[in-house]
Amino acid sequence: MPGRTADGKAGERIVLVDETQADRPTIEAYELITRKLRVPRVPLFFRALAGERALLPCWQALRPAVRLRAFEEGADDLRVRAARSAVEQGCPLIETQLEWAGYDVDEIEEIRGQVNIFHYQDAKLLLAVAVLCEALQGVAGGGKETPRATQRVPRGVPHEMDIVELVPEDANGSLSKVFRSIRAHLGLGLVADDFRAFGRWPKYLNIAWDDARKRDAHPRARTALAELWSQAEAVAATLPVTVSLRAAQLSAAGADPERVRALVDRFRRTLPGLVLDVAQFKVQLDGAEEALDSPFPVRWKYINPDDYMSVGLDEPVKLRAGDPVGLEEE
Repeated sequence: MPGRTADGKAGERIVLVDETQADRPTIEAYELITRKLRVPRVPLFFRALAGERALLPCWQALRPAVRLRAFEEGADDLRVRAARSAVEQGCPLIETQLEWAGYDVDEIEEIRGQVNIFHYQDAKLLLAVAVLCEALQGVAGGGKETPRATQRVPRGVPHEMDIVELVPEDANGSLSKVFRSIRAHLGLGLVADDFRAFGRWPKYLNIAWDDARKRDAHPRARTALAELWSQAEAVAATLPVTVSLRAAQLSAAGADPERVRALVDRFRRTLPGLVLDVAQFKVQLDGAEEALDSPFPVRWKYINPDDYMSVGLDEPVKLRAGDPVGLEEE
């Protein structure tokens, strides 16, 4: 099935490496990505990087940034901006329509769980792409280091996060039509994981997608996309870590640097719209106030300092006078 190349012409489809096809280094990277990003499934963007043999150098470049509180809170701010833009465009509630479509309370709650995952995840992916864009051009980050900004994000998928199950992209029936619309709208030549997950409820996806498309011509829509990307770039520039990714590092991994830049640019053009779409889906279900909050917030004040201390485990610790040096000392 033809996709689009980075210059927008019809051409080869993005190559993905799924978990079942990956070699051991890629699988290990995938496991780290889900733990560090706090998501239940390897995002499409990273599977696409693996398809270009660029996953390992790109992840090594990103890893010091994504594990920081500054990154987590920067993504939270992007999510807030997207939700506010959705509200400004007059996004209505649709739960009553879902009930009319035959969905019961439990099914709507399942839908809500999936929307929460991608509402959380996509803002983080947008920021990760912004960091990579800057790193490929020179250096990203370099902001001021503070104890708050450099605090470590707890590892692991939140226990309340549901499992993500994807329907086949070549689904028939009503999904076939909406999937064609999604491919054309996003410009990736494939259906993003978000919509394949939502596709478990075809009537819901049709209602939510059709409603979101009604606001494409809204004066705020194009401005909102530009503002989201500008904010992502601003956050990437102020992260308290320096991120760089040289062409030689990509080549050493077997990747073509130009193809990698083109792939990252495709996601740069797609992700602001995807973040805004899923923010609209969240507002449709739960209203403005719920959409402004992170669906899976980090409870920073309850985190043990050992979970985020910046001192390496092998580095000597300076004790104060009187500090115990053994377990039996009082």
